[in-house]
Amino acid sequence: MRTDLRARLLPGLTGRVFLVTAAIVCAVLAAALAAASVSARAAAVRDARRGLEQAADLTAQLLAGRGRSLAGGARVFVQGPYFRALVAERRRDDILDQAFEGAEQLEADWVFITDERGVLLAKSDEPGAAGEPMAGIPLVAGALEGRVTTGFGASRDSVLFQTVAVPIVVPGAAPVGTLVATRVVDTTLARDVQAATGTDVVFYTLEPDGRRRVAASTMPRDAAAALLPASNAARVDDDRYLTQHAALVTAGGDPVGGFMVVRAAAAIPTGLAGVRRSLLVAGALGLLLALAAAWLAALRVTRPTRTLAAAARAAIGGDYVTAARTARDAAARTSPDEITALAGALGTLLAELREKELLVAVLEAAAPLPVAGAPSDAPAAGGSAAVRTRGALVPRRATHPAPHRAPRIGGTLSPGDTFAGRYAVQAELGRGGAGIVYRALDLLVDERVALKLLRPELLATDAQARERLIRELRLARRVSHRNVVRTHDLMEHDGTPFITMEFVEGASLGTVLRARGPLAAHTALALARQLARALEAAHEQGVVHGDLKPENLLVRLDGLLKVGDFGVATLMRRGGPAAPRLQLAGTIGGAIVGTPEYMAPEVLLGSEPDVRADLYAMGMVLHACLSGGTPYQVDTPRAFLARKLDAPAPRTPDAPTALTAVPGDLHALVADLTAPDPDARPATAAAVAARLARIA
Repeated sequence: MRTDLRARLLPGLTGRVFLVTAAIVCAVLAAALAAASVSARAAAVRDARRGLEQAADLTAQLLAGRGRSLAGGARVFVQGPYFRALVAERRRDDILDQAFEGAEQLEADWVFITDERGVLLAKSDEPGAAGEPMAGIPLVAGALEGRVTTGFGASRDSVLFQTVAVPIVVPGAAPVGTLVATRVVDTTLARDVQAATGTDVVFYTLEPDGRRRVAASTMPRDAAAALLPASNAARVDDDRYLTQHAALVTAGGDPVGGFMVVRAAAAIPTGLAGVRRSLLVAGALGLLLALAAAWLAALRVTRPTRTLAAAARAAIGGDYVTAARTARDAAARTSPDEITALAGALGTLLAELREKELLVAVLEAAAPLPVAGAPSDAPAAGGSAAVRTRGALVPRRATHPAPHRAPRIGGTLSPGDTFAGRYAVQAELGRGGAGIVYRALDLLVDERVALKLLRPELLATDAQARERLIRELRLARRVSHRNVVRTHDLMEHDGTPFITMEFVEGASLGTVLRARGPLAAHTALALARQLARALEAAHEQGVVHGDLKPENLLVRLDGLLKVGDFGVATLMRRGGPAAPRLQLAGTIGGAIVGTPEYMAPEVLLGSEPDVRADLYAMGMVLHACLSGGTPYQVDTPRAFLARKLDAPAPRTPDAPTALTAVPGDLHALVADLTAPDPDARPATAAAVAARLARIA
């Protein structure tokens, strides 16, 4: 049940990719919105903090202006001659009346007057007070020196007041006294500040122990008292507030209180809600676009996968052509990434499976093929060890010869012989210009191998035969590729050098062509592609085959082409004086080594073979596959040499009527490969492989 539900909720790889991508997009978008919201909140708090600082500055300016206004009125009041005379004469009753009148005119809460020594003469709020020395108070001391002084003071723990002192000056003389006017900082002032700044304000006094007491506030007294200990922010009844403090000092600079401007955090983001709404709207639109992009991305990612799955299904059904075409289309439609690499690899694999299928069909149709052990001119690097059963080639079961016999006198071996005490000979596979090849069983590892012995008569006539065989192995072992017959060991027994090689279950291309005749163009193409890959691997190692022909091309029972017999292979010239040179075409006992029908004209004339000589031979092999033979079909060797060396090769294969459907670009490739002039041929096997890949 859970699996079915998952299948409905996650419809295939596309749905899962979409959900994963959408989840990532949503998480990223949510994180971005959260970060934007936090950032906006922090910006709003910073703005609010700057606003509080400005409100505190404005409050301080309002208090300063209030002090200047009070000082200005006091200075005007003390200018009257009558008032100065009363103070100078110390007429206390009249001075007390002047204190009452001054408080009324200055709208002060109280006024007191001192003489020139700072002794209290009268005080409006305490009519009986007199004779108290006040010269030690900085406010009064400054006025006695002729200056207008201002400051703040506190009384009765919670009364905060603003006060000014002006000197009472007689022209041309020292001050005869001072007038001190005081206004209490009350709720009315706090409300005026609130109206001017747009924030709540709390005025407070300072006790000697540093505690703060509310003097006046625009907030409820309890809430204001709760906020006083905070320096920047605090909570009251789950409400958060931002605060900004400023000190109030006496005329002597001693702090006696201060004020605090307050703003509720809930009121800070007046525009933050709009910002959040904009963020949410933008986030919703972004989410919709991101989900659409995620779906398109999921389709783009999974479309090649679905195409590759279709290719795999076609391959399972045996339709390798459709499967390979589908895989190539998937690779062409995707960008360069892992999916493209996978599609290309699958397309190559399916194309190779198709090639093998075509060659297997050719083997099955080429009946009857020689059974194991039958004489043939099979290649020296391997051979056919297969028999036909019910229309299909199957390998003959390995049998251990019993009893094992020593080889017969004369250097040749027969089935049942044991060579070198290790190799049980089962059949002779073929004879070439340099040796004889047998199918044998390696008794040490219980593995079937191809055993190649140098021809006995060549040992007697050619002193360089041993050296040539050693060179053959050294060169062949440098090439490691699935389309090349693998060479195992070089050893010697009783003076006879021999090579053990991979045994190929199948038949040579020469045997197939003799049994079946020309091949269809698509089958020849399949064979040519494998041959081009083998030559490319050999040439990359600096090895030239030198004797490429149908008899040296082995088609395994599973359709894999194997290139064998590097007996005439030579090391490509690397340039420089140390590079080895061949004698005329490579000779053994004065005879030309190689097959003249497939040899390039310049090699027949004694030039050193290079990669273009192998490509010429490849072109001749393709010609034989398409037409059933080479274009040089004459009666005598002299006529053959005359035609090959003197006349240009035909530009198209002499194909029978049945092969008129051979593509023109394949004709052109064969013509280029078999051009008499080496410079007119393709430069490398890789270039030939690329052209073959483009031929439909």
